[in-house]
Amino acid sequence: MLTTRTHEPSQPRRAEHLYRVLATLASLGRGPHSLKTLTRHTGLDHPTVREQLAAMVEAGLCTASTALPGHYELAMRVVGTESTWLLHALPTIEAHTHDQLRALHQATGQVALLHSHTLLPPVRICVDHYCGEGNDFLQQLAAHPTADTHLRQAPLGADAPGLVIHAHLDPAAPQAASLQRIRTAGYAISEAALPGWSLLSVPVHAGPASLGLWELTGTGVAGAVSLAVPTPDLDPNRIPWLNELQRAALELATVQDGHQAPYLGRVA
Repeated sequence: MLTTRTHEPSQPRRAEHLYRVLATLASLGRGPHSLKTLTRHTGLDHPTVREQLAAMVEAGLCTASTALPGHYELAMRVVGTESTWLLHALPTIEAHTHDQLRALHQATGQVALLHSHTLLPPVRICVDHYCGEGNDFLQQLAAHPTADTHLRQAPLGADAPGLVIHAHLDPAAPQAASLQRIRTAGYAISEAALPGWSLLSVPVHAGPASLGLWELTGTGVAGAVSLAVPTPDLDPNRIPWLNELQRAALELATVQDGHQAPYLGRVA
């Protein structure tokens, strides 16, 4: 449960501004977008949007168009040689997560994905991945270019990582029966945007300070860690893969007062 405490006023506002600009770029989709368009959609003033964009460009989260001055584009991809820098740009989980994703891949032989989320609008965003070498995933993804966009970002209700985040957002809020089942089970399964593949996801919890919400205490959902797996392999391997996912989620969870978030248990 999150409770209010005394805070420095400027910190939460800066975090809110960052998320608003990030979410606007995500909702507008691919292609450079003008500073005027971003200002109109975020509802923030021109200097604030420019300040956030400058910080995001410096962090590598978005790029300024050289062909269209004053235009910016989100720089997040599912497939890339280096994606750890994205974790520094998003105020969520620290960069050591790439090692955890590598360990998850080595334990399962499957593609490991890390997702964060924004609520303006409600979307989940892939912020890191590890798939190793010689994996069919990259070859098949290259043959289905539209799948890249959906794997990169999607509405919270579109697939397993978004659903498992949604189900854990607010324990006190009324939920649909499907979200209640996911919350009770502690994981979600769905088809992936890539034909023949499925997503198996568990929530990752963190303290609100790691999300830039310094006025809150407690532990909340920060994102999801997932496996992208060939659909025929999912049922016979679900239990051991879930155990590895939960181990990874526990390692990724932010330490609170010397203890990690006590929300995970091994699947029987």
